[in-house]
Amino acid sequence: MIQQLKKRMSQRGFTLIELMIVVAIIGILAAVAIPAFLDYIKKSKSSEASINLNKIGKNLKTYFDANQSFPGANALIAPAGLGVGGNNCCGGVGTPVGGVASATINNKCDADPAAFNVPAWQEIEFSMNEPSQYQYSYQVGLATGPTANAAAFAIGDLDCNSASSTWTLQATAIVTGAGATASISGAATSLIPPPKGSF
Repeated sequence: MIQQLKKRMSQRGFTLIELMIVVAIIGILAAVAIPAFLDYIKKSKSSEASINLNKIGKNLKTYFDANQSFPGANALIAPAGLGVGGNNCCGGVGTPVGGVASATINNKCDADPAAFNVPAWQEIEFSMNEPSQYQYSYQVGLATGPTANAAAFAIGDLDCNSASSTWTLQATAIVTGAGATASISGAATSLIPPPKGSF
């Protein structure tokens, strides 16, 4: 009798309630994990903007130290983007320099170093020589003096929802002292990301 009971217990499967509890737990985990994973993927893609703007910031500081001014000409948005199915680089295939265009859309702008062959980008020593998810521009507010300021922008629409997100790098002159003893000692930069949740 005891052996038969042990045999029945060992052959017993899961009950419907136990299976429903497991399914519910998996559903809750998926509901939390999938959006977090998608956000993580988008954040990893947006690292291009911060890396390139930090590079521009370092070059702006070097230029300002050497010339006591920021580059005086604006640089329009580059490289060119298709904006198909969204804004900026959406719809692009990200053709590399000297490469052949792919039929696969990866929502990247084609590499176009010639688009950065303008005075401002040359003075900052910045160019995009590989396919990019962002387009870049530079605007000078005031090139020289204690209130000298300039800004660079990385503009992209990573999820192709027709809502561009903009990373901003602000550069300003550093002034030490006040009044007649005030002097410009260099430039400072600050990186401002787009609002949280916009890509």
